[in-house]
Amino acid sequence: MSTLSAKSALGHLIGFPTLSAESNLDLLHWVETTLAPLGARFRRFPHADGNKANLFISIGPDAPGGLVLSGHTDVVPTTGQAWTGDPFVMREENGRLVGRGATDMKGFLACCMAAAQDVARLPLVRPLHLAFSYDEEVGCTGVWSMAEWLGQSGLAPQLAVIGEPSSLQVIDAHKGGLIGWATVTGRPGHSSQPDRYVNAVMVAGELIAFINGLRREFAEGARHEGLDPPYSTIQVNIINGGLHGNIVAESCRFFWEMRVIPGVDAHEVLARIEHFAREALEPAMKAIDPACGIAFEVQADIPPLGPNADRVVETLLMDLVGQTTPLKVPYGTEAGIFQRFGTPAVVCGPGDIAQAHQPDEFIEEAELERCVALISRLAEQRLC
Repeated sequence: MSTLSAKSALGHLIGFPTLSAESNLDLLHWVETTLAPLGARFRRFPHADGNKANLFISIGPDAPGGLVLSGHTDVVPTTGQAWTGDPFVMREENGRLVGRGATDMKGFLACCMAAAQDVARLPLVRPLHLAFSYDEEVGCTGVWSMAEWLGQSGLAPQLAVIGEPSSLQVIDAHKGGLIGWATVTGRPGHSSQPDRYVNAVMVAGELIAFINGLRREFAEGARHEGLDPPYSTIQVNIINGGLHGNIVAESCRFFWEMRVIPGVDAHEVLARIEHFAREALEPAMKAIDPACGIAFEVQADIPPLGPNADRVVETLLMDLVGQTTPLKVPYGTEAGIFQRFGTPAVVCGPGDIAQAHQPDEFIEEAELERCVALISRLAEQRLC
């Protein structure tokens, strides 16, 4: 195959408008066609509708102990943003490569593809794996099937590097997120006789007060220094309920979110909220009308990322980028999902997170070149 630079690969990748609502299959086909001459092995993990898939690529021997480089193929929409050119046609401006996904995070995918050519020529005794996911931008919902399979496959990678933009600095911890909706169903009636009915807004208020108590409990509880804030948080950010001022509200719906530090199980917290709803609120509601109740819907589940037990490869990676202390960030990534299924993981990728989702999103070409060199050096030291 002819040599593919990271810049050239990025131009191709940006040209696929892989919004989360659209298919990524054309992009995956191009990746497979491009890397097949390296002797790469491919495994897809399709979405239920068959319109999207994760792609797991292996280069080198079929053996345990390799390295995983992972990134998502989907990008956020450009609607309403003031782009000065076509977001899906890469252009170069003074060393900057501009296009949707340049930083978040097709730049890293391009580096993986370019570096794979160099790695394939090495005397490998352990494999290099590339893991390209879908639907990260809508709650990290796509990668789960691939991460779970990897954890059960026996491949036992030394480390998974998730290449979210970090200016090539290593991140070893971030918060997790569990978000969703609570829907309270009451019984409507004239507000002059409220005791005959179930006011969904009032019940929602009691539930929100309980959640607010958890917020205070978190602020005084477990901490993970380096995160900002260093404790878990929970809040309600959207609420809708009621139709008229003189009608007892039949329905109320609110959006809740948790951001938990490593070591805190967000699902256990949600179970406490559900228990309060079921034991403290629903009995009085159902005594008036059995059809009343409270329902919870999880919209996204992103596990936190904590420091790995074995940090040998992570330490080497920091040495290669000239870093002495790993960073910690308050947002979530797919790294926590890989770690949940037993694969050690860190975040380290090219580009500035401040460029993510912005109009005229760009990445420096020199940053891509540094990333390709970093991958190659890491492979030389850990895969040969």
